[in-house]
Amino acid sequence: MENRNDLLRFGLMRLHLAKEIIYIEQDISQAFLAGFSKKISSDKHNHLSFLSLENKSRSTKIIVDNEDSFIHCSPYLKEADYYFTAAYSSDFYKNKTFPKVYNWQKEDDINWYQSESSSIIKRLSEHFYKVKPFIPIAPNLTSSEKKNRFNQGMINAANKMTKFFKNRNYWRPALNDFEKRYNTIRSLRNNGLKYDVILSDTLWGWPKHRIKLHRKLAKLSVTYSINAILNWHPPYIHDGSMNAKIDNRDFPMHSGEVITNYEKMLSESKLGTFATGFHWGWRNIMTFSLCIGIPVVMDKPIFEPYFDFNKFKVFYNEDGEWNDIRPLLDKITPEYWEQIKTHNQLIYDQYLAPEAVARYLIKTIT
Repeated sequence: MENRNDLLRFGLMRLHLAKEIIYIEQDISQAFLAGFSKKISSDKHNHLSFLSLENKSRSTKIIVDNEDSFIHCSPYLKEADYYFTAAYSSDFYKNKTFPKVYNWQKEDDINWYQSESSSIIKRLSEHFYKVKPFIPIAPNLTSSEKKNRFNQGMINAANKMTKFFKNRNYWRPALNDFEKRYNTIRSLRNNGLKYDVILSDTLWGWPKHRIKLHRKLAKLSVTYSINAILNWHPPYIHDGSMNAKIDNRDFPMHSGEVITNYEKMLSESKLGTFATGFHWGWRNIMTFSLCIGIPVVMDKPIFEPYFDFNKFKVFYNEDGEWNDIRPLLDKITPEYWEQIKTHNQLIYDQYLAPEAVARYLIKTIT
């Protein structure tokens, strides 16, 4: 399975330990054994996972798609019985129309997307009934901790033995890494309030809109505790007018002081500020912030998770100009900040904890 689906993977592992399911991992080369075409093993897959749910009566083929947008809807949808996607839009998958996007996006910002969407609808819409909503792109669960050569050698040997004798992968070390990383993230919930805004960002996806956010933060940093950086990235060719007259010599854009430990400092900030992700996609740092619980202001998502996202206490960039930031910084007192954190943590644990995600997928199928 691919990294963006590690939260689901983690949840399935935990359900295995709880004896709710039997969880087995195999290389993608074995997907044909579950009924997928052999072509899958030779293709490259970004943010896709292929699963099979086996019980006494039947075998079910499942694809989990954590791509940034419905414009990446996989042609392998044809082979699946169920297709769970982070980029679920009822306009697109139920009504087979292009979703309503942001009022600040001009026609040439979305022309290519409209064309791609029309093509996908023509080719795949007869299979859209298989598509189910999933979750926002989850916090990164990849551990940065390097194993020593002896431990890594032991893991490699155990994996080889498991593959040879059982034709499956040895996933216990991955589970241990997930547990450590997840505990590290959750420990940040205990941090106190130190800053107003912390944001480490990259110019990726409708860049002028992101620049507008950072210019707003730069102005506010005169009177508020704001540390932000926007790094250069070549604009995406299909972002239309959003690419016009952007000079890489103007980057990085800085506000305030240097960010030394982004995740820790973000957990100590009054407000997470997040422009829409690439292709309107979810951003895992936003979901990380909701796991910690801090208040978030963001472009209103055009994608729909399996639960009502408005159960979280989030604020939206209603006018597209980021004018809500200053009033929110004035409104959110330390006491209100703690209240929002407690609420968001409860919602996160209810719908986005590893076991909750795994159970949702299984329940939907069975």
